[in-house]
Formats: sequence, structure tokens, C-alpha cells
Amino acid sequence: MHYTKQTITSFIHQAGILVHNSKNVDDIKNAVMQYGYDERRLDDGEKVFSMLKEISFKQHLAKSVKIEKFRQKQNLQSKIHRDYMKYLKIARIVFAEDFKARNVLILDGTRERTYKEWYFQVSVFCSIMLKNDDDYLGRMAKYGIEASKIEELRQQLVDLNDLNDECLKSAAELRQLTAQRKKMVVKMQNYVSDFIKIARIALEHSPKALQSLGVNVKN
Repeated sequence: MHYTKQTITSFIHQAGILVHNSKNVDDIKNAVMQYGYDERRLDDGEKVFSMLKEISFKQHLAKSVKIEKFRQKQNLQSKIHRDYMKYLKIARIVFAEDFKARNVLILDGTRERTYKEWYFQVSVFCSIMLKNDDDYLGRMAKYGIEASKIEELRQQLVDLNDLNDECLKSAAELRQLTAQRKKMVVKMQNYVSDFIKIARIALEHSPKALQSLGVNVKN
């Protein structure tokens, strides 16, 4: 079993076969028992494997959650950006000659690309617009952009911020579980490595038994 060349999923599968057969195939169990692998030691290997399976399952679920959260965030952010850009273009027409409005609403210049700075631009646009100094909403309404549309955009920003927090939380949880899984993989690898060394000695004349453990046997 060349586990260093395997994916983690493949290694876990092969380790499961080794652990199961070492405990449940009498010929293997009796052979390795003569070299120190008694019931307690085999149980230890089974416990390590069970812990590895459990943490791998949790890590897999956490990865799925992270992917879904980021998908939701991306979809909502894209929708917000489309609406914002539409309102922005109209605002640039409405306030073409109003320097104060163009300044406080951040109408000029390019839109920021990083999430934090982009969020700031959109939130400022919404909050200043809804504050309604100098009848900004009334002037926008003449071009079909009612206050309700700006309020909806603002609420979507709130939802996006909540989603972003969930994304950060899910990413942190995944990192933690991935680190834990890595430690358990190493622990399982050490057990498998030591067991195979003994199994090669104990089952020297039983190539089929070795193969059932996932050990490569030279002809």
C-alpha cells in the first residue's frame, strides 16, 4: 500500500480494508498476534480509523456547506451589483450638474473590485439616497427609481453582509476540520506503516493474505 501516492479518500478506503481484515480474518489475526499485535493493539488501530472516518465525514460536510454559502453570496452580490449599476447610471444623469450629490453618492470614478470597498460604495449610495437630503429620492423617482427600490437594495446589502459572515465562519470551520483530518491521516498512516512491516514478516508465506490487506506482493 503506497499511501503516499494515494488521495486521502483512496487511503481511507484502503486503510478500512486493512483494519477490517486484520481483525476479522483469523489467519491474519493469528499470524500478527505472534508479533505483538494482540486484540488491544488491533482495537487501537480500529479506533484511529473510526476517528479518521468521523472527522473526514465532518470535513466533507463542512466543505459542502462552504461551497453552498459562497454560491449564495456570489449570486446575491451579482444581483445587487446589477441593480446598483443601473441606479448608478441613472443617478449620473439625474445629478449631472449637482457636484455635491455626485460627491456624497460617490457617482464618479470606477467601481471598486474588492468586496470591502465595493460594499462601502453601494452602502453609501443607499444610505445617502434614503437620507433624502436635497430631495434625492424625488429627483430619482422622475426617472422611475422609487424609494422602495433603493430600500430593497439596502436590505439586500444587509442580507449579503450576513451571508458574508456565514462564509467566513464556514471557511474557518473547514480549515479547522481539514487540519484535524490531516493529523488523523498521519496517525493512521503511522499505524498502517508499522502494521504492514509486521504483516510482511508474519505472512511471509501467505501472499494472498497480504494482498487482502492491500499490500503489494512481488512475484
